[in-house]
Amino acid sequence: MADTPRLALCVATVGRITELDRLLTSLERQTHAGFHIYLADQNAPGVLDSMLARHASLPLTRILLPSRGVSAARNHLLPLVADEEILVFPDDDCWYAPDTLEQVVAAFRRHPEAGAVLGFWTSSPQAAPPSNVERQLSAAALFSQGGTCVQFYRAQVVKGLRFDSRLGPGTGLPYGCGEDTDYLLEAHKCAPVWRCPSIRVFHPSPDTHVPSDAKIASYAASRMYLLKKHAFPLWFRCANVLYPLCMLPMDALRKGRKAARYRWRMFVERLRHFSS
Repeated sequence: MADTPRLALCVATVGRITELDRLLTSLERQTHAGFHIYLADQNAPGVLDSMLARHASLPLTRILLPSRGVSAARNHLLPLVADEEILVFPDDDCWYAPDTLEQVVAAFRRHPEAGAVLGFWTSSPQAAPPSNVERQLSAAALFSQGGTCVQFYRAQVVKGLRFDSRLGPGTGLPYGCGEDTDYLLEAHKCAPVWRCPSIRVFHPSPDTHVPSDAKIASYAASRMYLLKKHAFPLWFRCANVLYPLCMLPMDALRKGRKAARYRWRMFVERLRHFSS
């Protein structure tokens, strides 16, 4: 790795001006300045112009694309990535602590064998990680710890790897998520993945609203598709179906009726897609 490694931040965005503004503001405050932003703008022409003008000091390359899904947008960005050594896919509604990129570089130095490192995300900048212990993750653990916004890749390891265009929001297909986990699972086949909680990423909490039935169904379809695609054992697939049912009583007591209904719908949908 170079003395001052460069990072490529590939951001796909649509319909989020305020959130993207927050992300770019956090990038202006990074203690590690060696990065370039590659932006796939899926909005109508001109929507982001005035906001991006406020961040003219940032190194940014923008391409305009029709809104055909996050996976397709990221795949369009990848050929633009130049000689950066670390590859990142920030959600357009996440934002970074001032030392996030500095911590990413330090993590890759500590783990030269790693193909990817995962940070810790929270909705509150004041929250501390549950543990500072760094550890290598199994493929199964990536399902619970590998959200897009905390993934950072060694570019050489994932060279040539692309997102599954069937997965993710905006495709019009039943699989409304999972593109990030799929990409991470493919990278894990090439090199180890380490969890490094010192890398802080902020993201709105999903607990603030309950997804619609259509979104729950798309989440379930994506999960079961991924389990089959990557040939996880039958016991693990069954555990994924039963997990929402096991969590239902606890969520009902802690969070109420809506959370319990969410768990029930997720169980039903995962069961429906188990053998499809």
